Amino acid sequence: MAHLRPLLRLAVVLAALGTPAAAQDATNWLRQEIGLPTELHVSEMWHPRGGQLYATDPLTLWATGDAALSVPDAPARLIGLLERTQGRAALMALIWSNAPVACGYDLTTIGVDTGLAGFLTPSDVRAVDAYADPSSGPYHGTYAAQLDAAVPTIPFIAELPSGARFPVSGSGWGDGGYPVVSLHDAQGNMVALYTQFIAGTDDWLLPEPCTDLAG
Repeated sequence: MAHLRPLLRLAVVLAALGTPAAAQDATNWLRQEIGLPTELHVSEMWHPRGGQLYATDPLTLWATGDAALSVPDAPARLIGLLERTQGRAALMALIWSNAPVACGYDLTTIGVDTGLAGFLTPSDVRAVDAYADPSSGPYHGTYAAQLDAAVPTIPFIAELPSGARFPVSGSGWGDGGYPVVSLHDAQGNMVALYTQFIAGTDDWLLPEPCTDLAG
């Protein structure tokens, strides 16, 4: 029992009491399961057109030569969970649906070298690459004024003069590798995608893996 994840432990306890566990949408699931006090920050809608994105450091474009992640080709709400001590981002998420969370997948790791993390479509990556001036270094040129205004933490939609728009967030308390995780409903539809920067326990927040979906 000690090795079961918190949500599964809760379901077992409630079942033993004869009370069904209440299903939660992605936002409430994230707030409950992260394991530390947080404030919810709700940002704009963003549409990953083409249904593909990279979870990457938006100033270094780490690993954007690899395969992109498949996501819903539909508008999503950008949210952040901010830890209450210093108001830094503990988590950034895209929410496509209010359907109850059933399971999920640990998809990849985002490598952060500049204190920033972002979700960019392949066309956004090309736009950043074309706009950036490598000779000026990663902290200058590329939407630097916007980053200065939003530092250190709150997820927001960065915009380039070309019209490219993509979510960016401060990466909590430092650089490193952070998990990128999808959440799914009982039919197997992706309802959310998140990357976590600060953990409330010794472990990252990972859902029960999807094994037996209705769809």
